[in-house]
This record gives sequence, structure tokens and C-alpha cells, in this order.
Amino acid sequence: MKKILVSLLFIIVLSLTACNNKKDKITVLVPNGTPAIAQSKMEYEMDSSNYQIERVSGPSPLIAAITSKSHDIIIAPLNIGANLYNKDAKYQLAGVLTWNNLQIISRSEINLDNFTYSTILAFGEGAIPEMIISYLLADYNPPAIDYSASSAQESFLAFMQNENSMAIVSEPVTTIAKTEIEGLYVYDLSDLWTEKTSLEKFPQAGVFVKEDLDIEVVEKYLTTLKSAALFTVLNPEETSSFCEELDYPFEKGVIKAAIPLSYISFHYADESIVEIEYFFNMILDFKGELIGDKLPDENFYWSRP
Repeated sequence: MKKILVSLLFIIVLSLTACNNKKDKITVLVPNGTPAIAQSKMEYEMDSSNYQIERVSGPSPLIAAITSKSHDIIIAPLNIGANLYNKDAKYQLAGVLTWNNLQIISRSEINLDNFTYSTILAFGEGAIPEMIISYLLADYNPPAIDYSASSAQESFLAFMQNENSMAIVSEPVTTIAKTEIEGLYVYDLSDLWTEKTSLEKFPQAGVFVKEDLDIEVVEKYLTTLKSAALFTVLNPEETSSFCEELDYPFEKGVIKAAIPLSYISFHYADESIVEIEYFFNMILDFKGELIGDKLPDENFYWSRP
């Protein structure tokens, strides 16, 4: 009887330990595309780490996660995090992971002073792509911009079906487009951003952390993420292998070719205040409701120890 009780006690202890280990996992939500690629090394090594990383497609799961506080850390478009923060979401911006990832593609040479086609197919209505496009093309006379696509992939598919159009896409879709259309013309909107603002980059994917998350936990995650992002840039071949094994929705060769063009670089929020606040002010001028009609206050920014 004593042996049975000891065995039962051992099983209970093991069960409790397993539960605690599971509870101790830091939950992370990441959108598919460049942000996911940037942290793929962490995801590949997830089983031996303290992170439980989940990938999703589209903005809706990210908005739902921030609203419900379902994850400890969420990587999401910068404006989404700011907008929900201004509506009392309990997440702070700790850093920016991806930048400058928007390109115009065309079957003929791209001249902003004389657009060749009658339609620009785009994605991201009411989000970062629309704001950047509206801001950068305001000084020109662009053709009608159709925002019916819900993603860069859909924008490209519509472009393939409409020969009298240009399209706005992002990596790694731009690299896919190059493989599908010989002689494709590509205009990187980051060049126009720098020309117009004198800033080298505009922020896209922010890293948002629960405001009550232990500061040491956050610091450890961000340090690891920064290292993973740098690894991605320096090792496209190995990174693309990670993504292939993790069943990313892009071919290995496409990911490898897209990485050098994807503006992956983690920066803490306090290192990038100038770029972030310029970006937020731009949104306020064009469509303020996208960030809650006001700039986030100073508590929006997570502070390093």
C-alpha cells in the first residue's frame, strides 16, 4: 500500500511539474510573411526553448489576440498596436522587427510622373500599406488604386489576371513575381520614402508585450529575437531551410532570395522614436482613426532596464 501511495505521489508531482512547465512557456503570436521569417530560427528551436510560437495570417487574429490578451507577446502592424493601445489594450511597443517592405511591380518601366497603366492593384486598405501609398503618391497623379486585395498574395494574383494594371506587393511576394514574369519592373517605395522624409526607413511590424510581463522575461525574448533577426539576414540559406521544415507558405528558394530585400532588422522602440513618431503623425494627418485619433502616450513604449 505504501509503495502504491509513493507511486501515486510521484505521478502527481510529475503532472504538476508538466503543468508548470507548460504554464511557464511564453506565448508568442506572429503574422505569416516577413515577420515570421525574421524570427524563424526561434520558432525552429521552440521545442528546446521557453517559447510557444504560433503563426497566423491576416490582421483579424492579431487584433483579436491583443483585445483578448491571449498571448504574452504579439508581433503586429504598428498602427494596430497603437490603435488598440489607445482603446485601453494592455500591450506596449518594445521594438520594431521589419521595415520598408512595399514595392510597385509593373510589366513596363515605372515612371511616377507618367503612370503607364490605368489601375494600381493594392492591399492593406485602412492599414499601413494604404497610409504609405497615399502619403508617398500624394505629390503625383496616380491612376485609380484598387484596395480589394486582402493580402500581397491576392494583389499579385489580381495583377496576373489584369494586364492593364500595376500592383503594390511586399516581399516575399515580390520575389515570387520576379520568377513568374520575365523582365518585371520593380520600384521600391523605400527610395521614395527617403526622398520625401530624409529618413532611411518606415516601421511596419512592431513587437508588443503585455504591460505586466516580467521585465527580465521581455528583455530575454527581445535579445533572442534580435539575434534571430540578424541570423536571418546573414544566413538566408539556413533560414530558408528552417522555414521549409516549418511548412511556411512560400518555397524555400523564394524565401532565400527574398531575405536580403526584406528590411529585417530588430530595433528597440526607444532607438527608433523619430521614425515611429513621424510615421504616427503621418497617419494622424491622413486617417487618424487608424491609431485612435491621437498619438499614444509615453507609456506606450516599453522601457529597457
